[in-house]
Amino acid sequence: MRPQYLYAIYRKELLDLLRDRRTVISMIVLPLLLIPLLMSVATRVIGSMQEKAEREAKTMSVGVKIATPSIRAALQKAELRLVDRDDLRSAVEKKAVVAAVEEIPVPEKGPEVRVYSDNSNPTSGAASDRIRTALNELKDAEVRDKLRDARVPESVLSPFTVARINVAPPKKMAGMIWGSMLGYLLLLLMFSGGMYPVIDMTAGEKERRTLESFLSTPAGRDEIVVGKMLAAMTSIFLTAVLTLTSLVATLRFNRGSSKSNEIRQMFQTIPLDAGTVALILATLAPLCVFAAAVMIAIAMFARSFKEGQSYLTPLMMMVIFPALLGGLQQLELTPVLCMIPIFNASQLIRAILLGDFSRNAFLITMAANLGYAVIALFIAKSRFENETVLFRS
Repeated sequence: MRPQYLYAIYRKELLDLLRDRRTVISMIVLPLLLIPLLMSVATRVIGSMQEKAEREAKTMSVGVKIATPSIRAALQKAELRLVDRDDLRSAVEKKAVVAAVEEIPVPEKGPEVRVYSDNSNPTSGAASDRIRTALNELKDAEVRDKLRDARVPESVLSPFTVARINVAPPKKMAGMIWGSMLGYLLLLLMFSGGMYPVIDMTAGEKERRTLESFLSTPAGRDEIVVGKMLAAMTSIFLTAVLTLTSLVATLRFNRGSSKSNEIRQMFQTIPLDAGTVALILATLAPLCVFAAAVMIAIAMFARSFKEGQSYLTPLMMMVIFPALLGGLQQLELTPVLCMIPIFNASQLIRAILLGDFSRNAFLITMAANLGYAVIALFIAKSRFENETVLFRS
């Protein structure tokens, strides 16, 4: 292959891609604008929902059917508005009250206190948490009083304590949360960002009737297909880089934007340092070759841009499923799973963010994806040299 022809074809394809509005939107605009917009909206919506649930839990009424004065006093002390109701379950279901408390006498035992709530409603869940907290405090206070009257030390209730200690550092916990979604997001945008450029340089050229004049140049068929492949790989890898860069920048700037301490902590401890980003990009590099080759091989069968879209849309569906499975926390990247394309990259990205990936898993995943990329590249090249596919009209 002659480098000057490869460079000329590569440069021509990139210029054509940058002139196409659909390509620019899918490859550049979406990664740079969609990620910050989604993250900002999600942060503010989650924070506002939590605040709204807490605020409404204090102002909305709680249905009660209580005979013991101390229980009623404890709920009133928790700043809950109490209203007497008969059918408490129905009142909660119909949203007449946010939650309900019912006292049921039990023979030869103390009363049973039932708390009704609708856990699908955040406000009802917040109210039930306040009710349970108030009731537990009342129960503990009454037990302490009885022990004091009987001159029994309170320590008899707790001969020992149990402390749950999470040895995972905050960075690893954040990696567990973000690892389940980052791989899926990167792979999805990477394939969708490369779809329009690939269609434009294959079916688009057929539709514009420019492929014939392209083939009449001194460049050989192998040089043309490799040049197009390099341009497609560049667009796909650029989409991944822009997506990752946009995500890192968004998380850095959104650290203090949420009023929720949990969300702020999650943003502050996400493990996206330079080394982690470099490993993620290295994981995606062979997959870019694989994606470009597969999409070119499929898009070559299309006669028009619209037909190319219909051919590549099922491929996007095939990417979504393994990318989602790769983010599951229960799965471990074994040598066998390292051989599954798309899934292995999503799982490896999750392991990288957790900081516990093995060198063997990394090398096997890279080798497997490089092997699939070489096979796909060979198939794409053979499709481009097939006259019945190349001039299908």
